[in-house]
Amino acid sequence: MGQVTAALHRRPARFPGLSLVSAGICAAVALGLLVGFDERIAVGALCAVALAACCFLNPTAGLLCWLPAVFIAYSAFGNALLKAGFVLCVAAWALDAIRHRSITGDRIHEFRWLVALIVAMYLWFGSTILWATDPAAVVREYWQWAIALTAFALVLIRITSTRRLLLLVATFVASATVAAATGMFALRSTASAFADPLTSADNRVSGAAGDPNVLGAGLVAAAILAFGLACAVRQVWIRSTIAVAILALAAAAAGTASRMVVISTGVALIAALVIFRQMIGRVLAASVCVAASAALWFYSFPAAWQRLVVSNDGGSGREDLWRAALHLARESPIVGLGLANFQVHKPAVALEIGEVQNASAIAEQPLVAHNTYLQLWVDSGVIGLVLFLAIVAFCTWCSLRAGRDFTAAGRRDLAALSRSVAVSVVSMLGSAAFLTMSRDYRFWLLLAIGPVLLSLSRVETQRHREHRAEMTPVAGWRPAS
Repeated sequence: MGQVTAALHRRPARFPGLSLVSAGICAAVALGLLVGFDERIAVGALCAVALAACCFLNPTAGLLCWLPAVFIAYSAFGNALLKAGFVLCVAAWALDAIRHRSITGDRIHEFRWLVALIVAMYLWFGSTILWATDPAAVVREYWQWAIALTAFALVLIRITSTRRLLLLVATFVASATVAAATGMFALRSTASAFADPLTSADNRVSGAAGDPNVLGAGLVAAAILAFGLACAVRQVWIRSTIAVAILALAAAAAGTASRMVVISTGVALIAALVIFRQMIGRVLAASVCVAASAALWFYSFPAAWQRLVVSNDGGSGREDLWRAALHLARESPIVGLGLANFQVHKPAVALEIGEVQNASAIAEQPLVAHNTYLQLWVDSGVIGLVLFLAIVAFCTWCSLRAGRDFTAAGRRDLAALSRSVAVSVVSMLGSAAFLTMSRDYRFWLLLAIGPVLLSLSRVETQRHREHRAEMTPVAGWRPAS
């Protein structure tokens, strides 16, 4: 009787396997039907199922699978991955947060002041709808800010170990490298010897980022981050792979033919020489290799170099946009005109800012200010700009403080990575003077790494102190004779 009862208790254990087989058969039938209807829909459905399984089985792996979308957002696949991956990552994170409330609560409590700043900034951006001329523009911009800030929160809460952090950084670098490689290969089909180097994008690397300048900003930051990753790993073959990736990133950045890239690279180099005071030799050696790779590209594509050295085009309308932004910022300097309302008010001031070099950029095209700081000042006033800069400053300080703590704990590898993150953020801030990228997903992912590093450095410092306490002899103790 006991054996029969035990067998009955054991029998239900077979049903999960039977259910999985049935689900697999149904999925195969559905996939076959979709293939017969449209192969693209079938491939998309298969990718969506795989991404959903990855997100819910391992939320951190799902986040890493979603990250490449920020570099290829302007392609059909990248746009679909960006939207679908975001929804799945948030849903998986919400379920995981319910199961592990203590971990989520501890991380939020640890950086409660940072969370308070982000919430305050987001609420202030939303409040600008009350006085905005075009409330619909505020709504369109507001939900996109939600994606950027949620990506920041996902990294802050999900990356809780050194292994996860290194995987995140490696995925960021790999995604940028793939975007750079595809952009360079795609250039073969668009390059033209008759294209105007100043106005045409035919001879510029843009790839699935959609814009050479946008791509260049991410490539510079990724190359700096790759340098820190190379310092944090020990395997020779991994370091060699990273070195090749840095050269590819440098060549593609040169291929964007963006003057902004040159300026942001110079700013990053100055910051690196200050921050990496103990590793100036390595920084200079890496800089020489990067310059050599860029020079090789300019030698192969002279049109890219020609665009850099010719500077009489007014920054393709940037100077006019900056003057318009300054004029509008003075009209409402404290509270701003409303999120994304610079484009609404811009045509009205076309005749009030004096002579312009590119009238269509002011009066006709719905262009942004091409300067993050001016755009924020116009749209959200001094209040919004100060909140944004406070968040950036705090996250950068976290990276620098983590570098100091890791050095004190004897982890020079992670210290170098921490300082590289700070330099990457500085390079993005340099690019932000020429692009409106306040809600750039790549930028917020980099910012989130700073607090994560600081949290990990505190754990490492505590271990180091405990280890030193164990190794220190107790007072009065003498070895046995």
